[in-house]
Amino acid sequence: MMYMSIYEPERSVKALSAVVPMLICLFFGLLLSREILSDEAPTANDIQIQATPGQLLGEQLAESYRNIVEPGQTISWQVYLPNNDSTDQPGVFVYVSPMKTGRIDSRWREVMDQQNLIYIAADKSGNKVPTIRRMVMATLAVRALAQNYSFDVGRVIVSGYSGGGRVASRLATQYPEVFTGALYICGVDFWKKDKTPKVDRVIRNRFVFFTGSRDFNQNETRRIYKRYLNAGAQHSKLIVVPGLGHKHPDAAYLTEALQFLLGRG
Repeated sequence: MMYMSIYEPERSVKALSAVVPMLICLFFGLLLSREILSDEAPTANDIQIQATPGQLLGEQLAESYRNIVEPGQTISWQVYLPNNDSTDQPGVFVYVSPMKTGRIDSRWREVMDQQNLIYIAADKSGNKVPTIRRMVMATLAVRALAQNYSFDVGRVIVSGYSGGGRVASRLATQYPEVFTGALYICGVDFWKKDKTPKVDRVIRNRFVFFTGSRDFNQNETRRIYKRYLNAGAQHSKLIVVPGLGHKHPDAAYLTEALQFLLGRG
């Protein structure tokens, strides 16, 4: 059983910085174009977790985030549990989808199995949803998962595709103690100095920038990758797939990215 302590958040939830107290709680309490979707029927390892912010945070803390998400509103997360014989605790792959569903790409299941990672992504967290709400739903995913399963808090990767990649880049750089690595798929923003006070901590983590030679975000992805390197984030890797447009990585390229993020390649 894992427990989290509760800290008093800042009262102004309209500002993005209001999310900081909750994320600190989450971490230190634990250790402290188109998206390709599966047409296959869910497997036995595909499950759904549902909870309200009130259930996850307690009513008082959840009330502080009412302007972002209602304390009693049910949030659902799509989860894939790795299917393997490992006795090690799995890591976590938090995904931010640009679509309404958080359903896993069917090609990624085998990769989650091999890399021993739990996949989790919020539903109704697409590009039309305000960024701060998407960030809260992604971080609450860690809390929701912790109430149901044990996992290695030293291996929590955040990722996203297209607009979701941009949200993931905010999460990874604002909360480097929570997310130890990040995979930006065809979408990424460079951090803002006023939102990233711990740059020295950020650059110690690992990052993969994924794009295709035909992706309309390719040039921007390359530029930001170089900015990461220039800022000192030497554990950064750029993957450009020849002929690929604005699409997900297949199993082979996802494996390559995760091997790097997990320090295995």
